[in-house]
Amino acid sequence: MHRTDLSQYLLKQLHQHQPSRLVLAYSGGLDSQVLLHLLWPLCQQHAIPLQVVHVHHGLSPQADAWARFCQEQCQQLNLPFELCHVHLSSNTNIEQQARRARYQVLADYITEPQTSLVCAHHADDQFETLLLALKRGAGLNGLAAMPSCRHFAKGQLWRPLLAISRQQLMDYATSHALSWVEDESNQNTEFERNFVRHAVSPVLKQRWPQWLSTVGRSVQHLQDAASLAEYYTEQALARCATPDKLDLIALSQQHPLQQDLVLRRWLYAAGFNPDTQWLLTLKQQVIAAKADAQPQLVAGRLLVRRYQQHLYLLNNDSQRQALPSCVLTWQQACQLPEDRGQLLWHKTKVAGALAIAEASQQYQVVFGMLNLPFKPTGKQTKPLKQWFKQWQLPPWQRGQIPLLLHEGKLVLVAGYASSYSDEQAKAWLSWQPAKNELPFLTT
Repeated sequence: MHRTDLSQYLLKQLHQHQPSRLVLAYSGGLDSQVLLHLLWPLCQQHAIPLQVVHVHHGLSPQADAWARFCQEQCQQLNLPFELCHVHLSSNTNIEQQARRARYQVLADYITEPQTSLVCAHHADDQFETLLLALKRGAGLNGLAAMPSCRHFAKGQLWRPLLAISRQQLMDYATSHALSWVEDESNQNTEFERNFVRHAVSPVLKQRWPQWLSTVGRSVQHLQDAASLAEYYTEQALARCATPDKLDLIALSQQHPLQQDLVLRRWLYAAGFNPDTQWLLTLKQQVIAAKADAQPQLVAGRLLVRRYQQHLYLLNNDSQRQALPSCVLTWQQACQLPEDRGQLLWHKTKVAGALAIAEASQQYQVVFGMLNLPFKPTGKQTKPLKQWFKQWQLPPWQRGQIPLLLHEGKLVLVAGYASSYSDEQAKAWLSWQPAKNELPFLTT
């Protein structure tokens, strides 16, 4: 692609993307400087608001000078400019730490569905990402490298230059007499990406001049395959998962490779990205355990537990204390302790509500008293723990269920059963558990 074609290329990308507002991640380096130079007239021509954000990491003695340069460039173009400082905690994996901090800041500017964060990643960046993914043994999603567009914050992250080489950007910048900042750390080959950029990529380009374009085609094939796998995985997950658990019988009916993808997707939705060895341990020690076992496995800040033929995700909180009792007043909503939700009265029967026959002023709400006798309407009397087992309620959940006592007698197990029939009811009581912060998370 000739340098004179870059503007038309970006215009075509802009028409396809159709953003209502753009936020440019602007470092002042060659890549983002060229992108700013290309975007500015196009956004003016098509009345697309453009905002520029520079993230100050404070890692270089030149960081303040770079920030001033970026601000001056935007002042010359009369563009809104934001300077954001981030503070990194240590020198441990500084590249990854800076990247995460940068995107956390930039996410605050993407507040609407049609707003896009624009990044100046190019074809050389894409190749480096692919090679580093190969180095760490990444799966399909990792090898698919960087998509040109993906969901980000409340909008999208858009990379319009992924098909453009760094040399093409350099040619454009030179022909238009652009100036930019040079980050001295980009020459430090102790960083993996810099090593690939300076020691590996030039050799490959010299041997195979079309290297970047062929790598780009391969990445596109991998991205297509990843999209197709995601489509079928979402369908399989819908067949296997409910909001709080994963059905292992339904999972076993999937192709073995699809099973792994479903497990990964289920765990990823809760914020955990397992490696291959961890997933193998889950399958061997938890899923394949004896039927009467109750195995568990730590998953970051979560805990995976199996009960009968289901997997459950829990907060990894081994110090959970017994819940205190509280008082429920007739016809008044009751907020339960420890964010367990609330109990609500109803004058008529609604879905999930259970019958109450005594219009007493107060009831006692307790938790964990599993040896209390309980007689659901139309059933025989058994200790509560036996009813919980019959209802297939996992043991770790049993102490979290609100129990309603009237004159010391257990008359209602919230969400499960009442001692009274609907015909006896003077009111109905429902339990609304607090919404979980994570998908499929059961406390």
